[in-house]
Amino acid sequence: MKKIRLGIVGCGIAARDLHYPALKELTDKFEITAVTSRTKKHAEEFARLVGNPVIFNSYDELLESDIVDAVDLTIPIELNLPFIEKAVKKGKHVICEKPISTDVNTGKKVVEISKQTDRVIYIAENWRHIKKFYLIRDLLNKIKNPLFFKWNLWIGMDEENKYAKTKWRQQPKHIGGFLSDGGVHHVAAMRLIFGEIKWVSANTKKVVDYLGGPDFLTSIFEFENGVIGNYTVSYGISGQEDFEIVGIDNRLKLTENKIIVDDKEFSFEENLGYKEEFEDFYEVVINKKKNDLGSPLEALKDLAFFEAAVKSCGNKIELKTLL
Repeated sequence: MKKIRLGIVGCGIAARDLHYPALKELTDKFEITAVTSRTKKHAEEFARLVGNPVIFNSYDELLESDIVDAVDLTIPIELNLPFIEKAVKKGKHVICEKPISTDVNTGKKVVEISKQTDRVIYIAENWRHIKKFYLIRDLLNKIKNPLFFKWNLWIGMDEENKYAKTKWRQQPKHIGGFLSDGGVHHVAAMRLIFGEIKWVSANTKKVVDYLGGPDFLTSIFEFENGVIGNYTVSYGISGQEDFEIVGIDNRLKLTENKIIVDDKEFSFEENLGYKEEFEDFYEVVINKKKNDLGSPLEALKDLAFFEAAVKSCGNKIELKTLL
């Protein structure tokens, strides 16, 4: 089996805790041949962890080498666009952590680059690979005339949370701070289940002082299929998740370990989606599979929800006006 020679760019939390555990299970498909990071110390520590690939002092040096076929970008969001652009110009495929960019306008530039190159640009949205959301989508046919959907998430990060302590997240250049950084996962899942979103009306607040940007959002919106949604998320307040789809005669609820439709329970295999996204990236690069799950356009639509939400101030914003 042909292996993709992968250069890891950015050796922080995402590379160490999320991507490497997945890549460790896919050594038949990927070989980490190079690493670089903003600080040499992080690059050296990561290189020792993954098997001592070549350490480059800069991203440009890594791209100039002939030992990588693709780069895995786990970097501050504001660097996504310039780093993607450089990689493609050097003939490298890209898998890049979400969100696609800091805002819709710069995200559109990534989409345009993807249309103009034969190199793969894959936005690593792991929630598009989580199995329970596909099961929920399949179970929708058991809900008579689905009318309303609510999802309340009380994530409650404390001051010692490793993501909350990340400097570029404390002073975010991406719209909405944690709201978009974490929230694009949620919108990806909602769109996977229900399809495209027409409009959003929302309000945001900053509740705690140690999270960069607003950390609370409540919204109402409408999918193109007519289902009305209510999505509320807080990164500063802890609480129990509440996920429910309401039809005329029955309901679907997602609990911690099962899906309940009326009084019938459906179990699912829990997964995080990181291994699956790298497997899919491999298929797109090597076997020319359609890039539907890592599509820059799909990632742009996820981000557009939050640009609309942040700008809304309670008013209704049509997503097509942003896209």
